[in-house]
Amino acid sequence: MDPIPQTVHSFHVSRFTPGRAGTLFLYHVRVRYLGVDPGGRRMGLAVGDDATGTVVPLEVLPYHGAAEAARMLARRAEELEARAIVLGLPLGADGEPTPACARSHALARELEGLGLTVMLQGEYLTTNEARRRAREAGLPAREPVDHLAAQVLLEEYMERQRCGGS
Repeated sequence: MDPIPQTVHSFHVSRFTPGRAGTLFLYHVRVRYLGVDPGGRRMGLAVGDDATGTVVPLEVLPYHGAAEAARMLARRAEELEARAIVLGLPLGADGEPTPACARSHALARELEGLGLTVMLQGEYLTTNEARRRAREAGLPAREPVDHLAAQVLLEEYMERQRCGGS
């Protein structure tokens, strides 16, 4: 018997499967996320898996506009089997949008136009945390940390999802 279609709550995917005597069993379907920290010249990527709760920094790619970035991210999401893209939304200390938010919104529109699921994750000081992690790991000070910033924002997103946030 085929499973009943998936239901999505805060992008936690569950599937109901008929059991014996018509009982339904609920089980969790693994969701992999691609985290993206978009910047003016570069974007950092990280991948997270909600089944293990781990987030791994991947790479730093050049950013040459929303359309080209969306195509690159769509390819990476497919390669990584990511079901959704969590895109950083740079907020100010007061929690208000900054001028850089326009870049995130433009990229989100391009990604959605390609049929991808996009979640915007407010971020503040993720680059500072990424620099701290890079220093602790002994990375050179001039080394880009965008992939570590993507890791931080994706960890924050996944933690919020685990705690029932939206």
